[in-house]
Amino acid sequence: MAVDLLEFPFIGGRPALNFVGTLGKRGSEDIERLRTPEDLTRWGIESGLSKAASATATSVELTASAVELQDARLLREALYGLTMATLGRAPARSTDVALVNEWAAHETHAPALVLRSGALHRDEPESTAAAVLAAVARDGIDLLTGPEAASIRDCEDPTCTLLFVDTSRSHRRRWCSMARCGARAKMRTLRSPG
Repeated sequence: MAVDLLEFPFIGGRPALNFVGTLGKRGSEDIERLRTPEDLTRWGIESGLSKAASATATSVELTASAVELQDARLLREALYGLTMATLGRAPARSTDVALVNEWAAHETHAPALVLRSGALHRDEPESTAAAVLAAVARDGIDLLTGPEAASIRDCEDPTCTLLFVDTSRSHRRRWCSMARCGARAKMRTLRSPG
């Protein structure tokens, strides 16, 4: 199964880990999936963290700037560093903590109830790249300090660097995705002699 390396892999189980996965093959090839502000816009929409995710293609409201793209990459790396610290692989850096906290505290508008023609409707706030990054930061705080922190895993495929939350019953999940890395591992096993 061929995988487009620039497509966003939404297989981490949490928005923060999916966001960390926007840099693929860390340390070897460093495949940057957030290359342009449009990529950040697309991630926000595809992740479901943007109101535009449910909008038609002609009414996409989320747009990101070059500055927000740079901010997004910095937040991503801070979350990655703190995830590695949570896994005991690196010391936590106070600069990463401060950056995640700064984004988590970013003011965002909340959804509201609206009464129209006697019926209740949900009024969604306008989506912004900053609101998406704030949601990612808040999810990161929740993940890294909550019970799922102990279930964060690395994909065992040596060519993959994606992280995921292992929610399997046995807590023995090995691959980020059976359809991606698990299938490749099985093919290698089948092809190996003896």
